[in-house]
Amino acid sequence: MRKLLESVASIGNTLNSVHLAVEALQKTVDEHKKTMELLQSDMNQHFLKETPGSNQIIPSPSATSELDNKTHSENLKQDILYLHNSLEEVNSALVGYQRQNDLKLKGMNETVSNLTQRVNLIESDVVAMSKVEKKANLSFSTKEDSSNSQVSKLREKLQLISALTNKPESNRPPETADEEQVESFTSKPSALPKFSQFLGDPVEKAAQLRPISLPGVSSTEDLQDLFRKTGQDVDGKLTYQEIWTSLGSAMPEPESLRAFDSDGDGRYSFLELRVALGI
Repeated sequence: MRKLLESVASIGNTLNSVHLAVEALQKTVDEHKKTMELLQSDMNQHFLKETPGSNQIIPSPSATSELDNKTHSENLKQDILYLHNSLEEVNSALVGYQRQNDLKLKGMNETVSNLTQRVNLIESDVVAMSKVEKKANLSFSTKEDSSNSQVSKLREKLQLISALTNKPESNRPPETADEEQVESFTSKPSALPKFSQFLGDPVEKAAQLRPISLPGVSSTEDLQDLFRKTGQDVDGKLTYQEIWTSLGSAMPEPESLRAFDSDGDGRYSFLELRVALGI
């Protein structure tokens, strides 16, 4: 960019020099014209003096004066001819110089135009690269936030499942488990351990009861659909009324379902209903 600015400044200086040179030539031509006009005026006055029949009374010049006048006239003619030739040469040189200047100016204009286009291209490339970099940074940040959010949700689900089953610390998946291990506990409820392993646990006691049946619910997938119908996910809980509203009057009595309420809060989690259904 700095080199481009220096080139433009150099072109401007050259244009100023050309303009000054043209003005100097024009002054020289004007001076030659004035000199020729003066010589022409002197010649005219001299010829008027020598013209016979003039009303002006001119004294008879001597032979020496006539010779001097003729010599002066010849000298004036030669000077005028020389000035004419000089003026033509100056005009010719001026025309040639102007043509050269026009060519130089044309070349300079093309150079300036090319430099301007290059500057515009460079600026466009810089803007495009900046946009791409911002977009890449934003995309990376969004993906990272989404990944962190998913991992956090999966850990919360895992902790909730572990808390509901009162699973010993040695049997819990480590917090550093990868996403495949976490997903195996959340996306596949059938992969959860049997509750009869945890002796003395309220859920284990409930598991020893006789399973009940709910109309239209015979698998974990059906149970998941039931939670979705009531606007809950597998982390939520359902009341008896919500289950009855979704499944209809074929529901068993509240007492038969209450035996599987391990925490006695009157609401049933996904795990409690799994135990109740024996699935």
